[in-house]
Amino acid sequence: MTWKRMNAPAALALGFALLAGCSNGNGNGYADGPAAGGQADGKGGGAGNAKVVVSFTTSKSKIEEDNKVYEDLVKAYNADPNAKAEVKLTLANWGDDGTAQRTWVTTQLIGDNAPDLFQSKYLWSQEDFGKGLVTELTADLAQPNPYAGGADWRSSLSDTVMANMFVPGTDKVAGVPTYSGTIRLFYNKDLFDKAGVTALPETWNQFLAAQEQLQRAGVAPMAIGFAKQGGDRPDWMLRYLSDQTVEQLVPGMDLDGNKLIGSNEIVAAIDGGTLDFGKEPWKDVFPILKDWTKYWPKGFNGITLDDANEMFLRGDAAMTLAPPDFVKQLEGMNYGVMRVPYLTKENHPMAEGKYYEVASGNPDGVYVMPNSISAEKKAGAVDFLMYLTSPSVQKQIAERLYRAPVLKDAEFPDNIKPFLAVNEPFKMNLFGPAFSKNLYDTFGKDGQLYLDGSMSLDDFIAKMNAVAKQEADALKQSQGWNEANGYGTKK
Repeated sequence: MTWKRMNAPAALALGFALLAGCSNGNGNGYADGPAAGGQADGKGGGAGNAKVVVSFTTSKSKIEEDNKVYEDLVKAYNADPNAKAEVKLTLANWGDDGTAQRTWVTTQLIGDNAPDLFQSKYLWSQEDFGKGLVTELTADLAQPNPYAGGADWRSSLSDTVMANMFVPGTDKVAGVPTYSGTIRLFYNKDLFDKAGVTALPETWNQFLAAQEQLQRAGVAPMAIGFAKQGGDRPDWMLRYLSDQTVEQLVPGMDLDGNKLIGSNEIVAAIDGGTLDFGKEPWKDVFPILKDWTKYWPKGFNGITLDDANEMFLRGDAAMTLAPPDFVKQLEGMNYGVMRVPYLTKENHPMAEGKYYEVASGNPDGVYVMPNSISAEKKAGAVDFLMYLTSPSVQKQIAERLYRAPVLKDAEFPDNIKPFLAVNEPFKMNLFGPAFSKNLYDTFGKDGQLYLDGSMSLDDFIAKMNAVAKQEADALKQSQGWNEANGYGTKK
């Protein structure tokens, strides 16, 4: 199989160009009829019966082989005579940072132009359900999955993944995840050897020491950029540093007792003053991130994600952060994969001193349906979602897209095993676009200024706090959360 490495994409226009109509693409060994996804053994469209047409939108990848995966899966599903729907695929060019996707999702839902089934994010599914924009799927998840031998659909899905899907304060679900993503640190073994780095760092201080050793040997330690508003890899690392220092606050923020901090609990913590970027742990997390930039490329605010990837691929930098599918671009390179080193008490007084997942391990590939969808189309869309979460399709997604399956008893192919979420999971998705596009963008804009020394820490914190307060107020209004109702946790 040949993987195509793409050049930096053109800037997104406001309309977000869509590549449409891929449901009849050619197979490549994965889509030779119904066997590619596992044939349904329940009632479906039936031979000779017209099937309901379901429009399905997912993200377009820069790697054409990744797009081919969804073309093949849709083709195989449509070829199954027992499938309930005929799926029409659209690939949407949302880019990498989540901002464009959130704008698209909101615009489509408010304008009542949304596809029958489309990719969202787990926190967006909860927020949009609270606004009455997407439909509930709780009862649908209680049905048997005909593509998994009739097994109970909900029971087949990972409890850890699904625990994040509940709408705050309820037992309702408005989206279904189809995979879980992880992030790892890729390193160039030849450059490590050149610099004499013989042991992989585990702690943050060891990580800094290894980068100092690389830099003294004339090797650029990190391929990382901050050109795109929103932050990309710097945002991932801010989340990582925050996740491993916030644990002591979690019990006091956890209103529903599930040991996860949802959007409503973030809002409550902002209201109550617990979540204040001028307080611990955050006031000492930001300087840790800034200190690390001495090992980033010069002019990092002008370096895009694609620029950083190319630096690593050319051998111009020793390390880079990336998801598992980055492996597809590394043919012929002598590389390794390691976990991102963790903070200790030497770095931060609230550090837990253990590995965490980097902005990952959460539900991903989440699909939702507009609240206006008809019963017939919803049944068809649910059937297709069951197919996407069937064992055989989950295996394909793992093998071909390098995404971790969401099934309880998933079969993990060898290519995905180094990337499984084996570290401590994050408890609160605070800095990602799933909670707040505006906070994410503020870090992208003002974080650039803080990290390059153009803005003081106090001014940066003030900007972040102001936007967090605005977001909390907006969510209280749209979701009906307040102190009296326990921010949605009191029935």
